[in-house]
Amino acid sequence: MWTEAALGSAFVLFLLIIWRKRALTPVATVSAGVLGTLIYTWTGWPGTAALLTFFVSSTALSRLNKQEKEQRDSWQVWANGGPMLMFAALFSVTSWEGLLAAAAGAAAASNADTWASEIGRRFGGRPLHVRSRKRIDNGFSGAVSGAGTLGAVGGAFLVGGVVCFVSLEPAVFMFIAVGIAGVCGCFIDTFLGAYAERLNHCIVCGSYTEADVHHERKTMHVSGISWMTNNAVNALSSFGGGMVVVVLYIVSFFSF
Repeated sequence: MWTEAALGSAFVLFLLIIWRKRALTPVATVSAGVLGTLIYTWTGWPGTAALLTFFVSSTALSRLNKQEKEQRDSWQVWANGGPMLMFAALFSVTSWEGLLAAAAGAAAASNADTWASEIGRRFGGRPLHVRSRKRIDNGFSGAVSGAGTLGAVGGAFLVGGVVCFVSLEPAVFMFIAVGIAGVCGCFIDTFLGAYAERLNHCIVCGSYTEADVHHERKTMHVSGISWMTNNAVNALSSFGGGMVVVVLYIVSFFSF
């Protein structure tokens, strides 16, 4: 009981710190608290460690690369954490290890995507757009670079390593499955960003952007699926990462 109270107090203190550092909006801070509480309730430390590894490492990288420290809103919190929460809920009902690993795989996919974007932006130069096969400016979805790909691998396997470290029965297969799922989820994000994500045109400056509002004016939809926002892409890629783990566990079950 005292351990649970201490952990709860530490988590609340952590949320207060990230809110004071303006990493999250107030509403997003509450959302992160709800998400973290449910993840811990349903998965214990393995899922919680995966969630914290994603949030701490990706937030640190994002803020290092931006002079103006942007705050994540509640939509971003649930887009990245919602699929993980779904797999965690299913694990709480079934106790199947594959679903616990899937929750970690969803977090690994989100972490891999952020690491790919931030490391690619700093060290990868102008990335190659998957659809147009042309070099484009940093900041747009659907592009890849060598440095960004290495970043994705590092971000994915970091989550896998942390989850296995805190698990009661560390498993090499879980580490590999979560890492592979994270990288696959990142590539799902890239292809959705290139072929399906909504792209808008700013009528003020004439540039193309993923934002709905640019220069304080509403942008015009010019390509992509209208509802496929960046948050939708993040949610689908995170869910895809979790599903990759489920498939790997099912295949391994029938293989041995």
